[in-house]
Amino acid sequence: MKQCHKLLLSTLLSAAAALSSTSHGEEVTRLQKGDFTIALDPQHGGRVTEMRLADTDLLALENRHPNNFGSTFWLSPQSLWNWPPVAEHDSAPYQVRKSGEHFLHLESTAGAGTRIAKAVTLEGEGEGEGRARLDYRILAEQPFREIAAWEITRVANRGLAFAPVNTETVATVRGQMDYELDSGGTLWLPMSGSEVLTEGKVIANGSEGWLAYAVDGLLYLKVYPQVAAEKMATGEGDIELYLSGEKPYLELEVQSAAQALAAGDSLDWTVTWLLLPIPATVDIAPGSASLLAFARRQVARLPAVEPH
Repeated sequence: MKQCHKLLLSTLLSAAAALSSTSHGEEVTRLQKGDFTIALDPQHGGRVTEMRLADTDLLALENRHPNNFGSTFWLSPQSLWNWPPVAEHDSAPYQVRKSGEHFLHLESTAGAGTRIAKAVTLEGEGEGEGRARLDYRILAEQPFREIAAWEITRVANRGLAFAPVNTETVATVRGQMDYELDSGGTLWLPMSGSEVLTEGKVIANGSEGWLAYAVDGLLYLKVYPQVAAEKMATGEGDIELYLSGEKPYLELEVQSAAQALAAGDSLDWTVTWLLLPIPATVDIAPGSASLLAFARRQVARLPAVEPH
């Protein structure tokens, strides 16, 4: 897959995306295809707040943090902004630029020298599984010596995260993380949801360009253009797993390759999400050869990402 892809900026459906309300009364946009639904909140960082296959919402969190929920976007490396995240990218309103029955394109206001554009498109048939393409664009309004795209998705901390990695790049950079690294080069992070909350973060360079999460009988895959180890943003990994020490959630994070941008330039990046049931014949456990093989088969059958 190519590193850079143009956003879907033209020849879009003109029908307005369906609007509905959350339990808190905020207006969100729901895109639905068969059994698969994605909800986005333009007023809260343009973030994805729901990813549902039939009756199961993978992004549902108990005891939810006021801001740390759903799937959002940041600039990498974090040294560009430290903490908290850039509000214009993470939590402030986005403007809906174009929409369709299975598509939504949003854009942020300027923050930290950039504007962010997001395009979410439902793909596939949506029967028995869900597939979505998420196109991101960083539009630079000032020069950057180094910048990368960063997608952060928060899920309940009671599943099993795993990804093939280059083992020499694996590092715990905050707190503690009880991960397992097998002899084949797969990183496993098992969680039962019953542990005492302890903050921790592990980063790595992915060797195959995907990160997976198994929970509630479902497999969630984030597939992205593979990043060479030397192209990772300084102090970062293209795969990062963060456990909150305050709320029961795990962040599944992936990043693009880093590059320099001149004012007026842009960085384009695409991530494909896949959500589907795990067959009963597959063993869901750290080191499971059947689970790893099942995930790889799903990645292999995804169509190549072509620029729109």
